[in-house]
Amino acid sequence: MSTGNPANSALFETTFQALQGQGPLKTWSLIVTIFGDIAPARDGLIDSQLLAALTAPFGVKPEALRVALHRLRKDGWLEAVKTGRRSAYHLSPTGEALTRAAYVRIYRAPESRRADWQITLVEDATREAKAGSVAIGPNILVAPATPAAPLTLAAEDVPDWMRAALMPPEALVEFSLYTKALRPVLNAASGVTLCAQDRLALRLLVLHTWRRIILRQPELPEALLGEDWAGFEARRLTHALFEALPRVSLCELAALQNA
Repeated sequence: MSTGNPANSALFETTFQALQGQGPLKTWSLIVTIFGDIAPARDGLIDSQLLAALTAPFGVKPEALRVALHRLRKDGWLEAVKTGRRSAYHLSPTGEALTRAAYVRIYRAPESRRADWQITLVEDATREAKAGSVAIGPNILVAPATPAAPLTLAAEDVPDWMRAALMPPEALVEFSLYTKALRPVLNAASGVTLCAQDRLALRLLVLHTWRRIILRQPELPEALLGEDWAGFEARRLTHALFEALPRVSLCELAALQNA
C-alpha cells in the first residue's frame, strides 16, 4: 500500500494526536478493531503483510504486531493459516461471536427520540436486570416504556438524578472530549480529497477510539436519554464519519495492496 498524499496523512496525524487523550493505543485491541470492521466473519482472511500495512500508520512496529497476534491466538480470538510463505489470520468461533455481540453497540445510528420510562421496583436490581433494562440504585430497574407497563414516567418528567444515574460523570467527560476531537475531523474529511489509503486509516482510527469508548460504558437503552446528553452527539458524529469514510472490503484492500 502506498503512503498517499502527505497533506492527507497530516490529517491522520492531527486526528491521531487529538484522540490520544482517550487512552494509549494497544496493538492487540487495534487488530480486533480491524477484523471487526474488515473481516468480521470466519471466512475473512487477512495476511500478516496486510496487517502490517494497516497498523503502520498507528506506529505499530513488526515485533509489536507479532506479539499482539500471538496473544490473540493464545486468547482464542484469532486462528492462523499458512498462505505460501506468510501467515494469514481469521476470527475464531469465539472471536466471531464476540464481534457479532458488540456490532450493534458500535455501528448503530443514534436514536433521536426520547422514550418514556418504565420503572420496576425489585428486591435486587442488579440480579434481576434483563436485556433492555438498566439498574439505577439497588431496587430500581428502568427501560423504555411498553403499553402494558404498570408504572411509567413521561420522558420530560424524568428527574435529573435518575438520568445521571444511567451514565457515570467520567463517561460523559470521555464522550465530550471525543466529540471535541472528532468534529473538526469530520469537517476536514468533507473538505479535502482523501486517497483510499488515508480514508481507510482515518476510518480505523476513529472506529478504534469509538469502539474503546462505547464498550467501556454500561450498555443501556439510549432512547431513555434522547438527544440532550454527550453520548448522542458522539454517536451522531461517529455515524456521519462512517458514512463519509465507508467500510473497505477485503477485495478492495487486495487491490490497494497490489497498487
